[in-house]
Amino acid sequence: MDYLPIALSLVAVIVAFYYFITRNHNFFKKHGIVHVPPTPLFGNMGSFARRQITMPDFVVKIYQMDPKAKYIGFYEFFTPIIVLRDLDLIKAVTIKNAEQFSDHRPQLNKKVDPMLGGMLFMMNGEQWKDHRNMLSPTFTSSKIKTMFKLMSECASRFAEHLSNLPEEQRETEMKGLLTKYTNDVIASCVYNVSIDSVKEPNNVFYMYGRICTTLATFKKSLIILAHRNAPWLVELLQLKIVDSHIAKFFYDQVAETVETRQRTGDRRSDILQLFMDNNKKREPGKEMTVQDMANHAFSFFFGGFDTVSSQSCIVAHLLAENPDVHKRLQQEIDETLKNNNGELTYDAVHEMKYLDAVINETLRLYPIATLIERMCVKDFELPPARPGDKSFTVKAGMSIWIPVTGIHQDPKYYENPLKFDPDRFYENKTVANSNAFLPFGLGPRMCIGNRFALTEMKVLFSHVLAKCNIRLAPRTITPLQFEKGVFSVTGRNGFWLAIEPRK
Repeated sequence: MDYLPIALSLVAVIVAFYYFITRNHNFFKKHGIVHVPPTPLFGNMGSFARRQITMPDFVVKIYQMDPKAKYIGFYEFFTPIIVLRDLDLIKAVTIKNAEQFSDHRPQLNKKVDPMLGGMLFMMNGEQWKDHRNMLSPTFTSSKIKTMFKLMSECASRFAEHLSNLPEEQRETEMKGLLTKYTNDVIASCVYNVSIDSVKEPNNVFYMYGRICTTLATFKKSLIILAHRNAPWLVELLQLKIVDSHIAKFFYDQVAETVETRQRTGDRRSDILQLFMDNNKKREPGKEMTVQDMANHAFSFFFGGFDTVSSQSCIVAHLLAENPDVHKRLQQEIDETLKNNNGELTYDAVHEMKYLDAVINETLRLYPIATLIERMCVKDFELPPARPGDKSFTVKAGMSIWIPVTGIHQDPKYYENPLKFDPDRFYENKTVANSNAFLPFGLGPRMCIGNRFALTEMKVLFSHVLAKCNIRLAPRTITPLQFEKGVFSVTGRNGFWLAIEPRK
């Protein structure tokens, strides 16, 4: 048997594969942009893909590659990406020239995950503009104020449960507990379903929520990377993030509610009602379809179930680590309750300056969105990265990253940046409104649900700290440590804390 043709074919396949995975790896060298030389297949993602580093530390490491450069080059596997470091450039891209960076790089294969693909975050171009205009009226302060009662009922019930925990159950894993709260809030405020997930942990909303929104696993992180870098492989293997039966369940919830309200005239202060009311103000043919409503409703479930609970876990951990902050915040809550006849109103919650400072400082030190991504839709010229370098034109279709965690931890912008210090935000609007504070993004594409998420967290801690103390427990890992090699910011071995009723 002649093995030469087989050997030559094998060599040809290997050479072709090597060329495919390294075809862009000379991009930054050719343009004279500072970068770390990439490795075949992984690019600059090797340490993350091998689970050697956390996502926040990974972003900080990229940011600190060259402190003198306005931007640097980075390879996400095969894809060259510009990482912006200069705040003026970041402002130019996200605000002044937002129309040239108006899109997100495709995050998933919409054929495989159509409901996720129909979320606002995944839309680009005119479709995004149209749907953003449809959704914007839903998330004004006045509209969120109408949902405050629903949130507060969930938070009050949750705090009551925590204050009555038996002594042997007071050491608890906070992530599992807080996802029950976020589940109940979204089910009530979005889907018109009243649930107590603490008492009924096997309810279908909570079970499906845990399945489809938990991204803090190595398998889910690989699937996400495949959607971003090899959509053809995702389609071939049908690598879904949200299973079809789960997507159908959430669609049916919306379709049945909309049909019932249209038929009976019933109303409720929730997001679906706001969608329906906004439709009446739009021209015929330009309204949201039921599928649109289902997609956008699911986007708040998908985005809020895990991220708000994770951010709340970090707040709780930092309060336990810093008893002086914990005590001062409780004093503010007690005083607010005293001045409002024992009630927590929307205005009262948002007037608590120290609560706002604690939340903002947590978002600065440990933002869940560790980086922001934008895709160029029209060629844009960047100035030289360093003195003596040449300018660089970002071509349409190329992505840029904004390393949020790196900026938030830069001593150039925050004194003693690794210290948890809410006072840096207390009565200091300049810091909170600066371009160096961007936990929800900047410009037209910043997170549309940020007011909802902030209110949800503030209501939670107002009720919980009024009745309970949050303490370190034997299983608490301190200082805070995160899982390596996963996109979601989640505690290593969970977020274990002790909850004690106040005396």
